[in-house]
Amino acid sequence: MFRHKIGASVVAVRRSGGIPVFDQLNNYINYSEMLMPTSNYWNVAYGTAPGEVTQDEEGMQIMRVLGKNTAWMMKVVEAGKSQVKENEKEDKIFTNFIR
Repeated sequence: MFRHKIGASVVAVRRSGGIPVFDQLNNYINYSEMLMPTSNYWNVAYGTAPGEVTQDEEGMQIMRVLGKNTAWMMKVVEAGKSQVKENEKEDKIFTNFIR
């Protein structure tokens, strides 16, 4: 359902655990055949109370860069649709070694 759609993982946390969550979300994007824009660091921002994450200046910059890169990637993909034919989707093969 998400094949060739653009998606990015974004994590907001109080203190710790952001990187493992970010990693797992990225895994989902990858095995869904999605396109993933990047930023200049992990897409994790920190804050305790509602709105406090806006005080994480590095986190806010990461999200700004991610937003700009996402918008650019969307334009590139749209422009490329008239130039490059989308590859054929393959049905998923499931291997089961239990006999």
